Amino acid sequence: MEATRKRDWGMFAAGVALIIVGFVFLWAPGLTLVSIAAVAGAMFLVVGAFDLYTYARYHKSLDLSGWLLAYAICDIVLGLMFLIHPLIAAEVIPWVAGAFMAAYGIFEIVAAVQLRGAVSWGWLLVGGIVSILCGVFFFIWPASFAIFLAFFLMMRGVTLAVYGATPRVVLSDKSLHHTA
Repeated sequence: MEATRKRDWGMFAAGVALIIVGFVFLWAPGLTLVSIAAVAGAMFLVVGAFDLYTYARYHKSLDLSGWLLAYAICDIVLGLMFLIHPLIAAEVIPWVAGAFMAAYGIFEIVAAVQLRGAVSWGWLLVGGIVSILCGVFFFIWPASFAIFLAFFLMMRGVTLAVYGATPRVVLSDKSLHHTA
């Protein structure tokens, strides 16, 4: 076994890309929400088309229920709505994210109260309060969602870039690489 020090340049590049995307999101939060809506719409459309194809092709042989057809129709309609009206969809995305964050925050606070006195229950409580505040901000100021997302991507990007650029010890068995 031989130890070598290697960097993960792919991870480093992914981190740098996330940092750049984060700055773009900060620069144009409104455009960010419209872009997210368009990508989500395209994804819903593709998933709906695959569900529709799967239902049409295999509903008898796999005994698929009508629910798959209903999901396909809902995904296609939702995808078309997001693609035809991306500005309206961009307005809705922060509200949905805000509702999720607020609900998540409530769950965190309830868990913190139930775990009062346990190790790090205070962090859970603070996390719940911050989650509720983020949810409220997403409702009041929808662009804050894009800004929040931008900072999240930049922090994640820095983490990946640093991890990728840091040399790590990698063990390799030279006997596996001998050629006769």
